[in-house]
Amino acid sequence: MAKKKIKRQATYKQMAFETAVRNPERYIEILGAISEFEGIILNDENLLKIVSKLYVDGIVSSDEITIIENTTIEDIKGQVQNVNSTRRADGGFPAGYASRFWTYMRTPSELGFVYAQYNEPFKLSEICKKLIAGEIDEQEAFSIQAVKYNRRNPYRNVSNDFNFFTFIMNVLLTLKAKGKSLSYEQFIVAMFSHNGNVNEFITLLENNTFKDFDEVFDFVTKEYKVNTKFKTITQDYPDVVRRVFIISGFITIRFSGKKLIQINESKLKYIQELLKFDFKLSEEEKSNALSYFSRLDAQNNTLLRLIQTARKEDLIDGEQYVNKIFSIIDDYKIDEEIILESIEKIGTKRTVIDEFREIPDPLKLEFFISILIALKYGKQYAIRPNYKADHIGKPYSHAPGNKGDIEIFSKDIYWLIEVTLIRNKTQQLNHETANVIRHLYSNEEFSDRLTKYLSFIAPTIHQDVREFFDFSIVKSRSSEYNVSIKPYDLQEFVEVTQSCGNFEDMKVYTSQVIESFRNNLN
Repeated sequence: MAKKKIKRQATYKQMAFETAVRNPERYIEILGAISEFEGIILNDENLLKIVSKLYVDGIVSSDEITIIENTTIEDIKGQVQNVNSTRRADGGFPAGYASRFWTYMRTPSELGFVYAQYNEPFKLSEICKKLIAGEIDEQEAFSIQAVKYNRRNPYRNVSNDFNFFTFIMNVLLTLKAKGKSLSYEQFIVAMFSHNGNVNEFITLLENNTFKDFDEVFDFVTKEYKVNTKFKTITQDYPDVVRRVFIISGFITIRFSGKKLIQINESKLKYIQELLKFDFKLSEEEKSNALSYFSRLDAQNNTLLRLIQTARKEDLIDGEQYVNKIFSIIDDYKIDEEIILESIEKIGTKRTVIDEFREIPDPLKLEFFISILIALKYGKQYAIRPNYKADHIGKPYSHAPGNKGDIEIFSKDIYWLIEVTLIRNKTQQLNHETANVIRHLYSNEEFSDRLTKYLSFIAPTIHQDVREFFDFSIVKSRSSEYNVSIKPYDLQEFVEVTQSCGNFEDMKVYTSQVIESFRNNLN
């Protein structure tokens, strides 16, 4: 059993989230995978099942655990125990695999997506359920929970007692009115704010310069009496917090000699409405985990109405992104060589264009594929990537659940491109197949197009996934739909696109599948 933790006296600390999970996008697939365990007691037996499922589904991995086809939770329980045996107890959870579970639940707990306490029932919030079901997207979900968040809460024993997200947004709006931005160095200093006082912080910026990380480190260690490591202060904590700001749609990152943080003007009206949202926590709610969860699961209707209004505005403004990709190409002087190199470096820490470094890899792939299509086909077709983009055109959140990734169209054709970096076969089948076909046929906007095309792109196409699309081809043709479909591994798609042979290639593949089925029937 976990030892009862002795609570230390609260002190002022730097803003932080769990650093073991850098990319907040990962929480969405983690929550989706374990949502079936809602209501169960988080005891040792059930925690082992949950953590084992994360391995089986390929959401987490270890070199010491081999997952093959038809591997079950029961098959790997022992391996999961061994691999996690050295992990220390944390968050009230015992050492080992139970502590690993808490690694993935700490930030969702702080943001009110879940209630996860050892030996208590596992709970999902209303917003979490809507996110998993695709009723709201990641940007909407994270932004809603961010405006409810509080620095002092049951998971952070700190004296800082304010909402860091609304604090930074108000700082950015104040600087914007002055024609200024927030440098990344200044952002790090803001993470040490004791009270979230905007005017006080603006005065601090006016009276101090922070040229580089060394100056920031010297300042905060002197002014705030911290003894945390240099890398933790200047890189680890700010990196994770910045990512949550980006996925929430609150900020954009610009490079102008220095890394600058600005308010995301494409969501400016939405942000201003969120800042009017009145949300307070009692002392009990700041200290009791169940009370905190219940409070952060409240006032959802008000925020969901804001989302509906923002969606209508996005529909009006969205047309600017139909060919916005060409502005990106011009602004950053992107040619075919640059974009091919950029695609090749996805998944590495290297980048060709510094300003795109901040974009998560799955979004990078959608972004770069859109650019490649634009470079090769020019303005022959309208190109509409459906990811959410800032006012510059850089993506910060995936397409809403009811839309495909990239749509290419003219008055005659509709070409849907679905892109994923998922390599795991089970995840590809469960999350990236049926939805793609649904997007192809359910889009009423393009129901009158004479010819439709679908390209599914992944790093590797598993045989079961290929067979799913082959079956979809036969079903489509038997229903007399004029559709050409082909699943591509990434390298093959890039090569075909370089020669502008996409449409013919999809037609040929579709014909070959039909012919193969005919021969097998005969």
